[in-house]
Amino acid sequence: MIKVYAISTGKIKKLPYSKKKTMRSALDKSPFKGQMWLSKLGFIEDEQAYEGHGGPHKAVCCFSKSNYTMYKDELSELPDYAMFGENLTVEHLDESNVYFGNQYQLGEAIIEVSEIREPCWKIQAKYDIPNLIKRMSQSGKTGFYFRVIKEGYVNDNDNLELIKKADNTTLLSVQDLNELYYNDRKNLKQINYALQNPYLSPSRLEQLHKMKARVETE
Repeated sequence: MIKVYAISTGKIKKLPYSKKKTMRSALDKSPFKGQMWLSKLGFIEDEQAYEGHGGPHKAVCCFSKSNYTMYKDELSELPDYAMFGENLTVEHLDESNVYFGNQYQLGEAIIEVSEIREPCWKIQAKYDIPNLIKRMSQSGKTGFYFRVIKEGYVNDNDNLELIKKADNTTLLSVQDLNELYYNDRKNLKQINYALQNPYLSPSRLEQLHKMKARVETE
């Protein structure tokens, strides 16, 4: 069992964190009470401000509370939950041990690791840490997304249980893909290996094909 510290949702609203441009986002999330339906597109009362967030391959965002401490020197007080707008704040799930295709039970629902988290300017603006995006990306501790394999009700006190491991022949961790995507984009061997993974989203595979084409033409 993997302890879930909080399950949070949020609505799109105008946020005060950016002085340069209007910020409309559901970044600020709060734990719900009772139970909530988890559909193929995510928790029924959760929203995303634009197309790049959400969708069937980014239905549920997960982040480890243990990674909050990476920013303890910049912040006088660390948030208790949803620091980076994640739906699931777990006690600890290290990206190096989380594999695309791993399936977990969450309440009645079954969810599957499907995508890396790409940090955006909004979280950097919220905490006013100038190099936050770079630090998060280069570290590989970005969190990750689940797709929903089986819809169902989730209670506020449900935890995660690993029920199916990814195929060993194409094993690819969140940390591995983050390393490739953010730090090692010319590694053709690793690009080709990642392209064999059957659990990555169509958009991620498209990006990997583009990376491969650029490397091969250099």
